[in-house]
Amino acid sequence: MMDVPNGQPSVSTLTTTASERSSSSESLSEKGSSELKKSFDAVVFDVLKVTPEEYAGQITLMDAPVFKAIQPEQGFWCCFDGATRKAWWNPRPGGDNELSSCGWNKKEKHSSAPNAVAFTRRFNQVSFWVVREILHAQTLKIRAEVLSLYIRTAKKLCDMNNLHAVMAVVSGLQSAPIFRLTKTWALLSRKDKATFERLEYLMSKEDNYKRLRDYISSQSMTSCIPYLERVQDFVLG
Repeated sequence: MMDVPNGQPSVSTLTTTASERSSSSESLSEKGSSELKKSFDAVVFDVLKVTPEEYAGQITLMDAPVFKAIQPEQGFWCCFDGATRKAWWNPRPGGDNELSSCGWNKKEKHSSAPNAVAFTRRFNQVSFWVVREILHAQTLKIRAEVLSLYIRTAKKLCDMNNLHAVMAVVSGLQSAPIFRLTKTWALLSRKDKATFERLEYLMSKEDNYKRLRDYISSQSMTSCIPYLERVQDFVLG
């Protein structure tokens, strides 16, 4: 369009300019939003951005209320030995016996042991999460870093006495899809390998989990989240 005689741009020119500015502004806004989203995604979804301490803490915060929902008074009396100063739970006649009956292994588990079933579900969620994140790694180096991260997370969980989650992580690392990654395991540091071997030793099924039972006995004055598969041994003394 031509300019008017006084040198000012025409209405059409002003309209075109405003449109261009609006389009440019929208383009910059979209670009900024895209960059922000990209930055946000990298922080939230990069498993290596979170420390083992943070993972262990968050897993324990999620496990604790699920474990506490399994109420001992539903099927147990609390007993206390004044001589040894130890407390334990004994079955109460007529109680639900959600733990002592191992109801979570039965066909009617959802009705006979709903809280124990929920706790078992937490175990599977953690174990499958470990496997998935390791296998999703795009390179051998990153895969080894993620594997190292979960070994250190299991160690922190053990320090917090969340033995249920320790077993979940160790089970994930012992699963066939992960255990067969020989090149990945070969890249681990000597310290990480030694840590994993100690955890495997502690959580071994040998002698009916004797090492785990001995460990929990040694921690009798400290609270813990036990491994559900053997929890009936611990609560029944």
